[in-house]
Amino acid sequence: MSESTLYVTYYVAPQQKSGLRRTDTVNASHRGIFRTSAPGFSSTPEPIHQHKTVQDFLANQNPRGEIIDSYTEIPETRRSAKWPQLQKAIEICRQRGATLLILELGTLASNESFTQVLLASNISFHCLDQPFVNQTILEALSKHAEVQRKLHGKLIREGLKLTSAKSGNPNAAEVISKVNKPKIDTAIVFALLLQPIIQDYRKKGYSQRQMVKALNEEGFTAPEGGKWVLSQLQKVLDRVRLNEIAGELKPTLEELSKQSFSLAQIADSLNAKGLIPLKSPVWDESQVKKLQDRILQIQDITFINRFVLNLLPVLHEYRNRRLSPLEILMEFQQAGIPIKQGTALVA
Repeated sequence: MSESTLYVTYYVAPQQKSGLRRTDTVNASHRGIFRTSAPGFSSTPEPIHQHKTVQDFLANQNPRGEIIDSYTEIPETRRSAKWPQLQKAIEICRQRGATLLILELGTLASNESFTQVLLASNISFHCLDQPFVNQTILEALSKHAEVQRKLHGKLIREGLKLTSAKSGNPNAAEVISKVNKPKIDTAIVFALLLQPIIQDYRKKGYSQRQMVKALNEEGFTAPEGGKWVLSQLQKVLDRVRLNEIAGELKPTLEELSKQSFSLAQIADSLNAKGLIPLKSPVWDESQVKKLQDRILQIQDITFINRFVLNLLPVLHEYRNRRLSPLEILMEFQQAGIPIKQGTALVA
């Protein structure tokens, strides 16, 4: 009979609301329970190891896993750089050969200090809300978020230079579009990840409200973290539908584009084929343009993420060899990979 896997649960509690006082915190030595007597404060209502999501996960393990300790983190700020409870949980995992069971990864993947602590530990971990995230995926997400933050700051600075107080600056719309791109890409990726789950709910005949209930009960976090509400789901459903149509009609649009069809002609062709438009009653130029843009966005996102995932093993090797950024650039050049002058490289 095989031995059961040991787990240490870890949960990042919601931040304290403005004006409320934290009255009672029970730390890791008391099984990671977080309590407060302040009315309206959002927190876990029971010990982490008794949380339904954890129990459902353990029930599906064969043999059933064992929780040996639990930790609750209460970050000082939204962008906290200190993770003392995470450090304690990691140490227990090392000592006992346990797997870290993270209740809600949510947006923590974009927190640089959090991902650095977790990745540097080299321990095994599992995210209940995003089970597809492993060591490699988390590092890719972290690198992507870091690049996006730098790009976002750079574009804002460029925008400030280009945009004057005069109304109707012709550069403003373009700059704003570039600045918003990282956020748009993240929303598209989220919809792509959620797409198979939504498809399963549709097969079961769920209404939108039933979908909201199921997503919350099954432990899926909303786009910005936390619980789902109907308005959030409706926005995601719109993105999912656009992603689905983009995938289905990509070959058709590519064929029509090869024939040098204009947007109006493509719209007429889609209507003639009886294809359901993005908006009723029929396809028009704006809908075709929106669909073309989404196809290009998905292609761009797919290419970038594949590139990052393929590059990670190489960067690991360079880091183990203790190469400097300049030496890494030289390695790339020798391998025939051109790097633009001034490009920031994080090894």
